[in-house]
Amino acid sequence: MRIVRLLLSAALGISALVGIQILATDYWLWSAAPTHAYGLVAFVALDLALIFGVWRVTRLAIFGALLTATFQLVAMLGDIIGGQPAGLPAAVFRNYLLADTAYLGLLVTQGLILAIAVGTWALPHLHGHWPGALRMARN
Repeated sequence: MRIVRLLLSAALGISALVGIQILATDYWLWSAAPTHAYGLVAFVALDLALIFGVWRVTRLAIFGALLTATFQLVAMLGDIIGGQPAGLPAAVFRNYLLADTAYLGLLVTQGLILAIAVGTWALPHLHGHWPGALRMARN
């Protein structure tokens, strides 16, 4: 379980750091879409809280990380599809997001957090079934 804590803490830390970088350097985000910036502030705060939670209440924090990463991933994909600020064409905003390395890094990090959290929940349940599945595959 310690390796899971380390992996999840690292992924949440990367997510928080990239989010902080975006908040500190993307002035257009603050001027054109302040609600998006405030949402990112909330996600960064959740990431930081979950890092500490992983080391205190592991199962609950893993579930929290799963939910937070899911919501952030859906919100970020929604921005790509049609979440442009008022008065800005969708194609322009989509191209802006897809050209932003930090945004793409944050998007990938959310997928990584999801994979770690789902793997953490699924592996103990699948572990008992692997030997039987291997025996069936050999026959």
